This record gives sequence, structure tokens and C-alpha cells, in this order.
Amino acid sequence: MLIETAIIEENVRIQGTERMLEGMLAYPNEHTEGTALIAGPHPFLGGDMRNNIVSSLFKALASCGAVTLAFNYGGVGASEGGPADWPAVMSKFWKSGTFDEEDDWADDTGSAMVSLRQWCDLPPILLGYSFGCWTTVKNLRDSCAKAIILISPNPKQHTFEQLSNCVAPLLVIHSENDFTCNVSETIEWFESIREPKTRIQLPASEHFFRGHEREVTQAVLTFLQLNHVLETEKHDHNH
Repeated sequence: MLIETAIIEENVRIQGTERMLEGMLAYPNEHTEGTALIAGPHPFLGGDMRNNIVSSLFKALASCGAVTLAFNYGGVGASEGGPADWPAVMSKFWKSGTFDEEDDWADDTGSAMVSLRQWCDLPPILLGYSFGCWTTVKNLRDSCAKAIILISPNPKQHTFEQLSNCVAPLLVIHSENDFTCNVSETIEWFESIREPKTRIQLPASEHFFRGHEREVTQAVLTFLQLNHVLETEKHDHNH
């Protein structure tokens, strides 16, 4: 009989670069087995800490014993800052796929890493989803990660050369029909990056994995168990 570990959730404030960020922290009310940070997708593509994939992973990881932090990028929710002219940067985003202020959101991910380490001084599991893959990898030099998980990365849009700075076990999860980066491009990029690494391709999940949250979460938990990062078999993950 699998027993779900009860978790405690609380709202937290993260000291960012010249701004305060909104975050959620979840942890078991018993023994903790590590820490995890989840960086969500782009604010223009459903990027907040209550995103479907972020929420599913957030609860599951905490139930498995990880002190887990999710956060909102600057200007999202109750996080301070953000682009001064949202319509202008949104227009630029849809034309070119990027804009300068995205670097500030990458800095927000770094600030969240620092805060999590201050609260619980253990090497973190780092999870990025979509845009969060890039913001996570950009901060690897300071992380001492225990594992890295990238969900729907887009190597056409972002560079991931910082992956070579960290040899923690890497998991890449992608869909067979992701509109941002097709399967052959994802595989070509995956084959070019360092070991140790694992790739999981999910069928018919598109970029957003709506209705497939459980499959994504279970793939993450299985990977962490196989790499002895979290002992997930003790817990129930029906979230």
C-alpha cells in the first residue's frame, strides 16, 4: 500500500536583482530528501508558477521528500519588475521570438536558486520547462545541481552550451509534435550534448502537455529514482 506523504505549502518572497519575486515553497512534514527548483515557461506562453506542468511537478516532488520551490518571473503575478513596455516587448517576441528583457527573467531563476540554497543547503534538482530550460541552464555555473531536467527545450531558439559546465544526470523530455522544435532537431541537439543523459519522447503531447501532466511527472520521478536522486517508490503520485 503506497502512502502519500503530506506536504506543507507556503508563499515566499525571493530577493531578486533589484526586485522581489513571488514564490511557492512545498516540503514534506517529515524527513526531507533534497531540494528542487522549477523554472516555468515564458510569461507570454502561460509562464507562471501555477502552470499545469509546474503544478504537477511541484506537488509530486514535495511528496517525494524534496523541498520544492516554484516562482514567478518579474512582472508576473505578485513579482515586481518586468518589462517597462509590455506591448512593445510582446510585439517583438511574436516577430523575432526573443527580446533583451528575457535576460532579466534568467536572472530571476538564478535568484531563486540562491534563495533555495540559503533556505536548505543541499544540491538541488533543477527543472526547466520550455523557456525555463534556458533560464535554468544559463545559471548552471552557480548551481552544483544534483540532477537537471529539461522539458520541451527549444535548441533552435536558445543556446545550451552551459550544460557542459555540469555533469549531473540530465533528462530531456519532449513531444513528438512540439510546434517549437521538431523531433529530428531535438534529437540532433540531444546527441550533440554531454553525457550522462536520458531522452524521453512522449506521443501526441504537443508543447504544453495538456492532459499528459501525469506522464511527464511520472517520467521525471522514474528518472530521479533510477539515478538515486530521490527514493520515489515510497510515495503515491496521483496529483
